Amino acid sequence: MSVRTSTIVLALAALALPSAFAQTVSVFVGGERGWVDQPVQSSLTREQVTNEYLAFRANPVAPDGGQFVGGEMGYVFPAHTYARVNGQWVCTDKIAHNPPPAAVKSPAEQRAFQAQYPA
Repeated sequence: MSVRTSTIVLALAALALPSAFAQTVSVFVGGERGWVDQPVQSSLTREQVTNEYLAFRANPVAPDGGQFVGGEMGYVFPAHTYARVNGQWVCTDKIAHNPPPAAVKSPAEQRAFQAQYPA
């Protein structure tokens, strides 16, 4: 087989590979078999996926507030902005300054963390 034929075969195989795993999930079963691919049924129709994509393209804002700008920048996340007012720095954005709830662990979560990762 020539180099050109080999290159074409590899390119076609690489293009077909993502479609082979579009509707499957890999499950680890252990032993000699290792991973097994199982089919997954989608809960959305093709039209619903297309509509969701078009809605995102019309308003490219992610749930975390980041905005998709494309190119090398990709996503731009919102940042705090400050201005000097009467000699004081004042926040001029509407982003909350308190930590998200996931960052503050309850006493039960702290005990579970200490049990799992002892110092």
